Amino acid sequence: MFIGNFVAYSNQALPGFELLTPELLKHTRERAALRRADRYTNLIVLAALHVLGDETPDDGLALITATAFGTHRTTFSTLDDILDFPEAQILPTRFSHSVHNAAAAYVGATLKLHGPAIALAGFEQVLCEALDLAKTFLHGGLCSRVMVIAAEEKALLTEKAHELWPERFPADPPEGVVAFLLSLSAQDNRRGRLLVDRPARTRPSSPFTFGGDARLFQALAQADATSEHHV
Repeated sequence: MFIGNFVAYSNQALPGFELLTPELLKHTRERAALRRADRYTNLIVLAALHVLGDETPDDGLALITATAFGTHRTTFSTLDDILDFPEAQILPTRFSHSVHNAAAAYVGATLKLHGPAIALAGFEQVLCEALDLAKTFLHGGLCSRVMVIAAEEKALLTEKAHELWPERFPADPPEGVVAFLLSLSAQDNRRGRLLVDRPARTRPSSPFTFGGDARLFQALAQADATSEHHV
């Protein structure tokens, strides 16, 4: 696959990542009119807008979102409402935002996408699984390009992950989002080739709960059309 573009944002100063600031999220919320969207959705839409840049999406653009914990801040708030209020008083808007594919729906509405859209969730390198699925989409002729976005928001589970399971999370996972724009057309090549060829169990560790490789993210930030990257 050829990489048309790549963007990465984090609340921590990581190599290859732009700093995720309140001003950046506010600008995204205003630009996409995200009046009721939660933070996780804001992260996904931010990455979608920036990875696409000035390009106009067409009907051949597919979308795959990937996450480990997903919109768990909103999910927990919804569960609190269920415990604290009668059924008729539970906010339907909050409930509708508690599912992982809500963020994908916002991207579709913002960019007016008509191609396939899938939301993946998992704890074993789900970003790598999303990139592998993108490869299947492209080689299967289901689309001409794929936008892959992986995100994790800072909320209760990520804040407590190190405390609850230090063997799995040796440090507090950062908040962040990465996005790829992928194609089989050499004309779309701006960041080089992406080769998805590693067995799932041998993929490298990542600071993010959605997986990936920190060295890959750093290399992509400085890559050009002659670069080659392995996942």
